[in-house]
Amino acid sequence: MPPMMAKAAQNGAMPASKEAGGDDVLVISSDKLCAHAAADDLWICISGDVYDVTAWLPHHPGGDLPLLMLAGQDATDAFATYHPPSVSLASADFHRLLAQISSIGLFDRVGPTPMVQVVGMLLLFCAALYCVIACTSPWAHLLSSGLISFVWIQSGWMGHDSGHHRITVHTALDRLLQVLSGNCLTVLGIAWWKFNHNTHHIACNSLDHDPDLQHMPLFVVSSKLFDIWSYFYEHTLVFDAASKLFIGYRHWTFYLVMCIVRINLLAQSASMMDRYLSKSMFSYPIHM
Repeated sequence: MPPMMAKAAQNGAMPASKEAGGDDVLVISSDKLCAHAAADDLWICISGDVYDVTAWLPHHPGGDLPLLMLAGQDATDAFATYHPPSVSLASADFHRLLAQISSIGLFDRVGPTPMVQVVGMLLLFCAALYCVIACTSPWAHLLSSGLISFVWIQSGWMGHDSGHHRITVHTALDRLLQVLSGNCLTVLGIAWWKFNHNTHHIACNSLDHDPDLQHMPLFVVSSKLFDIWSYFYEHTLVFDAASKLFIGYRHWTFYLVMCIVRINLLAQSASMMDRYLSKSMFSYPIHM
């Protein structure tokens, strides 16, 4: 039994693929696995073995989010990706493949592009400050607003790339860039972004789990999202009259929404902080 499985068993997460008291293998169908997808009855499949991780949920070092997002599903890929090789053979195979891909340079940065972007943002920010502080012309102030808008847009991508630790070669510096570009420059909580983006990578393109696909009532990427339950937002994405209006004219409303979308990001950041403060720190880990 792999070390993590032994530890999970000690905390009550016993394999569901074994009948209690015997060695006979109990075959679990995908339908039966899907039926155990609630916080109080949670099964996952890893490398062909099914585990009841209900009791392990509050003890999971990575928080309850990954288990909840993969409840009733095959979690092998996510498990291998987010755990070190010592945890399981699946993780060891994944990291061996990762090492092979890295060794041939497919993950190497081409040129100093990220650092050039950082320097460029700093120069634009300083230029905007100069226009506001040292100039009295309304045209200079208008120019400064345009410069700040551009810096804000770029800082969003900078926060994304630093969140993936792809800007510098130092994790601490990347985290500092996250805080500066997110919390300080754009006033958007980096904790909210990580919570949201980690879910996206754990359940990538899952209609009922991935928050990056769930933009009702404004936009929709599939008709299957109509009246679907969102496991991330914990409510039904209702296809009501407002949804019909916005989605029906989304080719016109898109640009209007983009003008005010920042308000939504600020609201989600504030909501994340409220949820974070009201729950255990282990429920919403803010590190990657």
